[in-house]
Amino acid sequence: MSPQGSTEAEQRAFIDKEASRILDELQKSTPDTRDELASAEGYAAFRYTSGKLPIILGGLGGGAGYGVAVDPSEDERTYMKVQKLNWGWGMGVKENSVVFIFDEREVFDKFKTGKWDSGAAAEATVKKDDIGGGVGGVASPGRGFKAYTLTDSGLSYGVTYQTRRFSPVRALNP
Repeated sequence: MSPQGSTEAEQRAFIDKEASRILDELQKSTPDTRDELASAEGYAAFRYTSGKLPIILGGLGGGAGYGVAVDPSEDERTYMKVQKLNWGWGMGVKENSVVFIFDEREVFDKFKTGKWDSGAAAEATVKKDDIGGGVGGVASPGRGFKAYTLTDSGLSYGVTYQTRRFSPVRALNP
């Protein structure tokens, strides 16, 4: 999944619009996040597609997407990509959004330079447009941030071990 647009400026504008939509959706579904965002050292919003195919004794999957990390004190944006790899039981395809809210400056600054996030995950999703929903959770070691996952659409289920890499996109960061 790549941002729409034929120029870097159009791609940045598309990512900003998607991030705004994701943050609005998060604040509607979880009103407490308004205060968390207002006092955050930084936050990041991503949209990505992932899928998994069943294989004997497990399944292998992956995904990719894009997003932006925002430093509200500097009004600075770092445009990033996400790559995901998972192994475990299950199958399906889905579109997700994830928001990270950082309450420690050092953790946020390290995230913006590129970070691997791994942990166990469980989920079940049946959603198209505004019909249906998804449940899930990720057990990732870490401190200094909270993560919220929103399901945009898809049909999937599984219990997996996942690894996600968030890294800056040089061409989109002037």
